[in-house]
Amino acid sequence: MQNRSLSRVRGRRWCVGYRRCKSQCVRTAQMFTSEPPRHGLGVAAMLVFIFFIAVATASAQTTLASRSDGEIPVAPPVVKGLDLSAIDKTADPCTDFYQYACGNWIKDNPLPGDQVRWVRSFSLLKERNLYQLWKLLDAAAREPVTPPQKQYGDYFAACMNVSLLETKGLQPLEPALKHISELQDAKGVAALMGDLAAAGEPAPLFGLDVEPDPHDSSKVILSISQSGLTLPSREPYLGTRGYVRKRFVSHMVRIFMLAGDTMERAEAEAETVLNVETLLAKASTGRVDVSDPGRRDHVLTFADFQKFAPDFNFAVYFKYLTVLPVETLNVADPDFFRALEDLLASVPVDSWKSYFRWHLLSEQAEALPKAFRDEDFAFWGSFFTRQEQPEPRWKQCTEMTDQALRDPIGQDWVKQNFSPDARVGMEKLVAALEKALGEEISAVPWMSDTTKKLAEEKLALIQNRIGNPEKWRDYSSLKVDRDDLIGNLQRSRIFLRTYKLKEAGRPTDGRAGDIAPPTVDVLYLRSTNSLDIPSGIIQPPFFDLAADPSVNFGSIGVVVGHELTHGFDQLGSKFDGKGDLQEWQTADDHRRFAEKTDCEVTEYGNFEAMPDPGNLPQLKVNGRLTLAENTADNGGLRIAFQALTEALAAQGKNPPDLTDGYSVNQRFFLSFAQVWCQNQGARSARQSAAADPQSPGRSRVNGAIQNFDEFGKAFGCTRGAPMYPVNSCRVW
Repeated sequence: MQNRSLSRVRGRRWCVGYRRCKSQCVRTAQMFTSEPPRHGLGVAAMLVFIFFIAVATASAQTTLASRSDGEIPVAPPVVKGLDLSAIDKTADPCTDFYQYACGNWIKDNPLPGDQVRWVRSFSLLKERNLYQLWKLLDAAAREPVTPPQKQYGDYFAACMNVSLLETKGLQPLEPALKHISELQDAKGVAALMGDLAAAGEPAPLFGLDVEPDPHDSSKVILSISQSGLTLPSREPYLGTRGYVRKRFVSHMVRIFMLAGDTMERAEAEAETVLNVETLLAKASTGRVDVSDPGRRDHVLTFADFQKFAPDFNFAVYFKYLTVLPVETLNVADPDFFRALEDLLASVPVDSWKSYFRWHLLSEQAEALPKAFRDEDFAFWGSFFTRQEQPEPRWKQCTEMTDQALRDPIGQDWVKQNFSPDARVGMEKLVAALEKALGEEISAVPWMSDTTKKLAEEKLALIQNRIGNPEKWRDYSSLKVDRDDLIGNLQRSRIFLRTYKLKEAGRPTDGRAGDIAPPTVDVLYLRSTNSLDIPSGIIQPPFFDLAADPSVNFGSIGVVVGHELTHGFDQLGSKFDGKGDLQEWQTADDHRRFAEKTDCEVTEYGNFEAMPDPGNLPQLKVNGRLTLAENTADNGGLRIAFQALTEALAAQGKNPPDLTDGYSVNQRFFLSFAQVWCQNQGARSARQSAAADPQSPGRSRVNGAIQNFDEFGKAFGCTRGAPMYPVNSCRVW
């Protein structure tokens, strides 16, 4: 989550669905891992078949584009931190605590048509926050009071005006399409990309960002990394699941035809784009290596970087983007840029034209006429994630506006939805969690005494950013036109990129947050040793000033504790207290840590990933893929429980005291479990089992519970019961 490309806005951590799949959200499932269709067709027949099916499907769907501009959403209810009606009392908590805590909720809350996974906490709170944001944007679009309200109100209005998108068609893209058509040779790709980026158009091939210098996190450095693929990773291009590539080609054919191509030309262009992206995939680093910060650390002078691809004139490219000199940068993927030189020599110029034309159309489909939006959903939603129907337009436009004007919207949203008392309460809770983590660090057997001292120093240096950034960005220079959605997207890209590039070479600003305030998320950033808790998650069911401590510690307390442990796990050990890339744990520490976590790999590998597979083969959780998150779940639960115990002791409260028939400790565990109550489609569950680094709700609840003896004591379980085993795993 630390690398955020300027060329593409990534989705939020807890999001699901086709729109975030396009933006490579870490929660997105990989469609290439699921079963292929049961009936085969020849390539040509399949293209024609899918083409006509797509037309029929698009006409039949009640899409967000076909709804009226004035649609009014219904206010979602406030979700309680602990819901007694969600409990299935026919289940035995000592046998399957997830079923006990969530059974009735799962039964009564089927998966909505516009979702692929529906989680009681994250999904429902996101829905409520979106509604609150919509009210803010809708009011600003109708009667703005301040200049920032006029700005984001006009942006939202331009997005909601789908009839104007129909009238304009592809006219807003004509200048960029003309520039692409004028490309003369491969050596002109650098200038073309610079020209597109300078105009705010999508310019794929690689990603630009700024990030803390890996070796001196007190300053910001420019970072450049591999990119340029439409599908979420390199695997579908290179793997054996050819049906995904065929469906991807048919999707491109449809988009190219909507843009005016004949079927013959569209088929040729689609195959060309697939070939170019397959070459890019071969040059790209795999997912395992991308996640290793040590393999992404290559700080070079600009002159040395240019040697990787002499035929791509990076000096020309950067002249389009900034007047500031680019002297040094971190090259995350050197091999990718070395391969770029060969690609420029081997790929015909007409292929590059098709490639850039494709990305211009596909990356802006949400701002194009209805037929483009329908086809966009038909691939990314219906096919890729098996989502039954798209989100309504008001949700799409709310999210798009929030991404484009984060700080002006965030300031007003915080005023309406985040009180000073909530901030103080959250600060106290975090302080209690960090104290408990310090006690845990001093007790764990796998850290040496020397390492423990370094860990305690790192813990003391964590920067807590709670609620909202201390310093807001000034967006007043960003021009917004109520009648120009494409133009607004272009100008917002330029604004964000310019703002970011100006940071390169400057001191790191620890007051700036990394997440928009309404986001339902908690994020620990290793490269800055900072913890971001936006106001969007400091809401029920995660945090409620009126709730008893057991509920708050069981929900947001565990989530925050989970994130804090990431500063001290296998990846966290590579970054010191300042956020510099520096290993501070010994080889023996790592060996002992690995020995402890091997138990979890086996344990979670025996859990079912799909409790109700229907006619699909049963799958197990990938214990190795989910190891880091499982370990953090277990650690977060222990840390939050310890913090709760100490908080109650300080208040003179007795844990056995009952509320609604449950003790304080029982309410803590119920609150934790109900965070993860969820419903998920079978296809989505299969995809998650193959690609999601986090276990499904049942596994993450029962796994952490059965590894913590305090649960068995709280619910009076018999030793040896499934949730109170004789032998269990423990890292923290």
